[in-house]
Amino acid sequence: MNHPFVRNLLVKQVPWNQRFLQRYTSCFELHRCSIDKFHHQIRCKSDKPTLSSLVVPIEVKVTSNPDDINLGAEITGGKLKKSEIVTIINEILLREHFKLLAQENGIDHTLFQQCFQSFRTFCSNSKVLPTELHIKLYDILHGNGNVDDLFPDFLKHAKQVFPHLECLEELKKISDLTSPVNWYPEARNLNRKIIFHGGPTNSGKTYHALKRFYAAESGVYCAPLKLLAVEVTNKANAAGTKCDLVTGEERFFANEDGTPASHVSCTVEMACTSTPREVAVIDEIQMIKDPQRGWAWTRALLGIPAKEIHLCGEEASLDIIKEILSAIPEEVEVNAYKRLTPLEIENTPLGSLSNVKKGDCIVCFSKKDIFNISLQLEKLGHDIAVIYGSLPPGTKVAQTKKFNDPNDPCNILVATDAIGMGLNLSINRIIFSSLKKPINSEKGGPEIEVIPTSTALQIAGRAGRFNTEYSTGYVTCFNQADLTLLKDLITRPVEPIGAAGLHPTMEQIELFAYHLPKATFSNLFDIFLSICRMDTSCYFMCNVDNIKYLADLIQH
Repeated sequence: MNHPFVRNLLVKQVPWNQRFLQRYTSCFELHRCSIDKFHHQIRCKSDKPTLSSLVVPIEVKVTSNPDDINLGAEITGGKLKKSEIVTIINEILLREHFKLLAQENGIDHTLFQQCFQSFRTFCSNSKVLPTELHIKLYDILHGNGNVDDLFPDFLKHAKQVFPHLECLEELKKISDLTSPVNWYPEARNLNRKIIFHGGPTNSGKTYHALKRFYAAESGVYCAPLKLLAVEVTNKANAAGTKCDLVTGEERFFANEDGTPASHVSCTVEMACTSTPREVAVIDEIQMIKDPQRGWAWTRALLGIPAKEIHLCGEEASLDIIKEILSAIPEEVEVNAYKRLTPLEIENTPLGSLSNVKKGDCIVCFSKKDIFNISLQLEKLGHDIAVIYGSLPPGTKVAQTKKFNDPNDPCNILVATDAIGMGLNLSINRIIFSSLKKPINSEKGGPEIEVIPTSTALQIAGRAGRFNTEYSTGYVTCFNQADLTLLKDLITRPVEPIGAAGLHPTMEQIELFAYHLPKATFSNLFDIFLSICRMDTSCYFMCNVDNIKYLADLIQH
């Protein structure tokens, strides 16, 4: 493998896709602040950039040694002047047939101009031209040839300037994403049983799936957050089921001799698609629609080779799951759950921070709001815990334990929507500081959007969890103006998910790197996305800006 980034990865002893994901996830934690500034919120884009706008031309060096034997001049009996060569080459721009031949070989107008300039520079500045090219130019100059005769030489030169022209059809085959179910032969060789556990937050769906995970001879749990992966690892080992932990940052072996245990709990990006298991649990399956990470849930759903696949999440994801799996085909057994404790919307807003009480969680959508509210609560004499997405994982665990500990004076939590996925927190009341979340627009500018129903339900559902001291959960807003909107959001049905996320596999990018060894890793992604094909009725392309950004960090 000639590509430097790929070659650097291949010296390691674990599969390339896992090696990259380990480095990618680790860097994601280390450079999250930089990524937040760089990252653009994905939108449905109607226009993909053209291939010609992405490929980077490679300079073709002219032959500069005047002592080389000029066979062309010896055969024709005459040398060519630079002005004569330029005059002949310039005629190419006037030849429509020449341009048509170029288009038939994948050279559009943009590439044609660049290839023409490079070809003219090469021909006019080389001390010694290739023999056949010299003869053709000499014949054209003396009326014994046609400018169109230069096309084979022009095409050969163009393929040196733009190497993708040599293997364009092969690249198109590699970037064919129309049938992702065929990417995972180990999973396709099994007659997998799919069990869908659907229901609202705090309905016990993950609990029932994990019971099967603990009892199985082998299993893998795929978590949306490292915090959940750690929690399942600890619970499994405490229950006597030895369970490893695999995240982008670390690997923990339950066996003292360092050999892999029969069970593993991992973040979903780190799920292995080559190791057979008896049971796999994929948590928060509705994240398959996420514009950044949805590909990881699609990969786990289609690729994990387990006899039983347990999917836990919103019922809104059931239709797209059935549609995706219908191509295999694998039938889906559905287990529906209802919330175990009541959830009530209060009729009055919080109004003032002086009205907070034990078990309250104030949810913000920016770190600035978190810091401001935390500071005000501390001035009022409250001991608080804080949880937000970019907080180091160890600190999140410590803050969670602090808030859940009944003997700790901390009984108020301030958090972002990071608490919305599976964290077991002893919350009595959720208080939305706002129902509008700042995002980055497609062009990078700030935008404010009302949170979707699914997000509102996920967060509100954290209140009054089963088996905590609070038998009923409550939810309200800080301001009266948001309360009516909150009631509408929570009572509104969640729209079915229309498509699942995809992005190129590392194996596909590796093949691209083989054909285009001089392209940067980021540029490989751009070229891939410009020519790839996919079934847009079931899938969408996830935003790969973060991966490209981190690839540049690693490469440089």
